[in-house]
Amino acid sequence: TLRDEEGSLQFLVMNDVADPDTFYFHEEYNDLAAFEAHGETAHYQPWKEFTQSSPFKAPIQVNTFVAEGETSPVTREERMGLTADFDVKEKYCVWVNLFPADSVISDFSTCIASNKLGTDTSEPLALQYTWGVTSKDASKYSFFEVYEGEEGFKQHQGAPHFAKWEEFAGKEGVFQNEPEVHFARVI
Repeated sequence: TLRDEEGSLQFLVMNDVADPDTFYFHEEYNDLAAFEAHGETAHYQPWKEFTQSSPFKAPIQVNTFVAEGETSPVTREERMGLTADFDVKEKYCVWVNLFPADSVISDFSTCIASNKLGTDTSEPLALQYTWGVTSKDASKYSFFEVYEGEEGFKQHQGAPHFAKWEEFAGKEGVFQNEPEVHFARVI
């Protein structure tokens, strides 16, 4: 994918921290056209055939979203550089789906933007903080974060901007549904 598709920015395979039988993929593309073109490539077809054979315990879940809050367009080199040394340095990933109540969307977005800015500018072990509204469900916000090891995530949890997020998220009525949180390592 990364070698042959100009519109591909990132392609990660991860293993769930708690369940070794659960895997995640995180893919980023320049735009929707590049993502759709990916599904038509020759190298994608064996995967497509494999998944059609129902080899998994549970159905594949796909979240698509347009990243929000990036200060400049993300480049392939930037995304590839984040995890190029995953075999030497552990990459600890957090995948979160949040369901904010309609009444708090503006405050939610402001708080998240502040958390992203703090993460991007003041956490040396934070490698990626990507978020956006999912394409199929406007009430669902997806987040994908990558840290240098679990220690990087623990440092994130201790940061002042994260404390402000925790304060906001802890208020009554902020969420319509319980958060979905997954931890994984790049393999």
